Amino acid sequence: MEEGKDLASLSTLNAGGRCEFFVEPKNLLDVSSLFRLRADAGFPLYILGGGSNVVFADGKLEGVVLSTRRMNGFRWLADSPGTLEAEGGCPLACVVSAAVKEGFAGVEFAAGIPGTVGGAVAGNAGAGGESVGDLLEEITAVEDGGSIRKWKRGEFEYAYRYLSLTSGSRFFAACKMKFQKTSLPESEKKIAAFRRARVRQPQEEKNAGCVFKNPPGTSAGRLLDECGCKGLHVGGAVVSDVHANFILNKGHAAGADIFGLMEKCRDIVFRKTGILLEPEIKFLGFEV
Repeated sequence: MEEGKDLASLSTLNAGGRCEFFVEPKNLLDVSSLFRLRADAGFPLYILGGGSNVVFADGKLEGVVLSTRRMNGFRWLADSPGTLEAEGGCPLACVVSAAVKEGFAGVEFAAGIPGTVGGAVAGNAGAGGESVGDLLEEITAVEDGGSIRKWKRGEFEYAYRYLSLTSGSRFFAACKMKFQKTSLPESEKKIAAFRRARVRQPQEEKNAGCVFKNPPGTSAGRLLDECGCKGLHVGGAVVSDVHANFILNKGHAAGADIFGLMEKCRDIVFRKTGILLEPEIKFLGFEV
């Protein structure tokens, strides 16, 4: 356990303050012990994967930040061909590479999506009408009180950027994903198509991915663009001129700058269209 960990260095937006306590558990039992302690003591607990879709509050974040980066393994199951079991801290890119290498299809949409398996499961990450939820066979979770449970397909629901198991406090320690056989050229073709689509997103500058979820029937980026949000800024936070659903840290943006710009954009779109955009980024330590 580490005290006063700098949180800005752990997020792709490079903003935020320090946490009271920081832990990096190595296995399920470590997480279970922490959850049991939390059930007794009642301290705030924040789960951090790859830091690609989070913004931390400035100053001191009370409670514990749990990083999953040491729980990063994966393996193919010998008794279930095409099934891969990955820990929550496993980079999503590793799953894409492993599936393609073994000749399996289904996860090509994730090529270029940063972050970890746990975060992808919690947010049902996806693109082009495909998502992680389509692949899930089982989720291993540490429940609120510290017990460990395996959730089978059919015991949970998923939809666009939604998983029913995210209600309450629950840690997604691992999951099993089922893939179908394919050819290498077919996988490479699909991956190339998804990567081309992401060329229209800011690639090199500090960001946390799409700020808002797409409302039914339209895209958040289009609404933000049509409402004149491109180029708006608060402090060091700026709405991208390339894609209006991305906020960039152009210098030394504080977490409050990014949060304030998010609210400003959401207010503009609501006043002009009547649509209240829902954040896709997790703002940790803020009252959203």
